[in-house]
Amino acid sequence: MALKLRLKPCERVVINGCVVQNENRRYTLTVSNFAQIIRGSDIMQEEEADTPVRRAYFVIQSMLLDPHAASSYADIITGMMADIYAALAHPDMQGRILQAMQHVSERDYYKALSSLRPVLAYEDTVLPDTAAHRRTARDAAASAPSQLGG
Repeated sequence: MALKLRLKPCERVVINGCVVQNENRRYTLTVSNFAQIIRGSDIMQEEEADTPVRRAYFVIQSMLLDPHAASSYADIITGMMADIYAALAHPDMQGRILQAMQHVSERDYYKALSSLRPVLAYEDTVLPDTAAHRRTARDAAASAPSQLGG
């Protein structure tokens, strides 16, 4: 079954490690076979990986973005996810962690990231200071005057 990506103007998507950027209008891209795909809006920057679940998300994302290096991350992500599973007593979150690991074992990294998104949201409720700090830093960066063009 083909995957249809509806891209917004200037939206980026990474397909098998290759960055593709749309032009200035909406466009639909059809991917006819399995590929590692992630939208630019779903990509986490390294400095945002400041909690255990976010670090795991970042490692899985790295596996998706660089398929050739994915096998070198396998032991790392297994240990990280085991630690997170043990730390979170919430059964639904543990189930999502198990789902994510199943998808990692199948090398379907996008589905693994999708399984972790609710765990990220849950982690923000458990570690509200970290989430608040991240929002404050993002807001400050967005409102800072540009250094370009003086």
